[in-house]
Amino acid sequence: MTLITYRTRVHFADGVLEEALRSEMELNGKRRPLIIAEEPHITGDMSDRFLSSFPIRVRAECFSAVPHRASETAARSIAELYRQSGCDLLIAYGSNRAMDLAKVARVAIAYDEPIEALSTEEGGAQRITDLLPDLYSVPSILGFASAITDYTRVKVDHGGQVLLSSRHLIPTVAICDPTLTIGASPEQSACAAAGILARSVDGYLSPSYNPPADGMALDALRRVVDNVQRVVQDDDLKARREMMASGLNSSLALHNGPRAVHAICNAVAAVSSNPIDPSALGGVLIPQLARTYEQAGVNRVAELRNSLSLARGEELSDGLTRIVASLPLAQSLSDLGVSDTSLARAADLAARDRAIANAPLHLSARRIRAMLEAAHGQLEAKKTANA
Repeated sequence: MTLITYRTRVHFADGVLEEALRSEMELNGKRRPLIIAEEPHITGDMSDRFLSSFPIRVRAECFSAVPHRASETAARSIAELYRQSGCDLLIAYGSNRAMDLAKVARVAIAYDEPIEALSTEEGGAQRITDLLPDLYSVPSILGFASAITDYTRVKVDHGGQVLLSSRHLIPTVAICDPTLTIGASPEQSACAAAGILARSVDGYLSPSYNPPADGMALDALRRVVDNVQRVVQDDDLKARREMMASGLNSSLALHNGPRAVHAICNAVAAVSSNPIDPSALGGVLIPQLARTYEQAGVNRVAELRNSLSLARGEELSDGLTRIVASLPLAQSLSDLGVSDTSLARAADLAARDRAIANAPLHLSARRIRAMLEAAHGQLEAKKTANA
């Protein structure tokens, strides 16, 4: 079976891109798609294959000026292009950035009011309806954090940022083709794995009771640990398929919205002077978050240890540190270019985030700052230990 219905329609198979994209567009009478993708995905090796997947007599528009963080300005530009070109479908292809921007663009197309007025803080979860245009997501190696989720962050016109969250933001269709991830660099593959680890661990430890989501989180961890080294070293298709399945399950596990690691990563990215990939941030922060949970006596850690195949007696936080250290990734916030002078501001921002409530214990600004300070010095601590 290549079609799974859970939160949305999901096509999953090697080489399914052409069949799925063509059949979905023909089934739904779509003739004028607007593609949202970063420039490399429109002009790179996979672009010809992607663009030739549309049914005949379909003419696509493209928007490639994708900012590092989804913005109201970019979303309004997409909405204008969508209307002027008579488009009837959005397709987000490639990265999380494209997926997030596409979700905001759906809101900008359907509603004339400011994006901030439709934020979660302003009751947007109830006010955003099925008026949104259809969105098909086609994730590449770094697209799974947003390909099937129901939320996104957006930088609004006045310079701040808000959270949009609604079940109607979930893409109408997700097309998951592992062959689209072949050729991804070791760093990109490792970054994707770090994001999966962060989403799965933090999602499983959420206080929400959701057995299917728990099972998906544990399955995602097993698959990523078993296959990430093969993907990084050999670009093996079978391992890439397992990694994509892991990414899919880690996102499906986020049934109740963003979690604590999302809030903290978002806060750090917001105060940083340089662009940072949220998955790379997740890899640095999840060991420290797990250590905080362990020290507070949070239950359910044993199941995570088993899924990660940790050695007898190895703490979850130590195991996560070891796994992340085996990947070609930054090992600390300082290695990511995050200034230690920004940590207090990031902690305050994270503590005010609504997503921080989806943690198994109260995470105050002081506790978050302690985690960030520890994560900032991980690289130096590692060097000292190896000296």
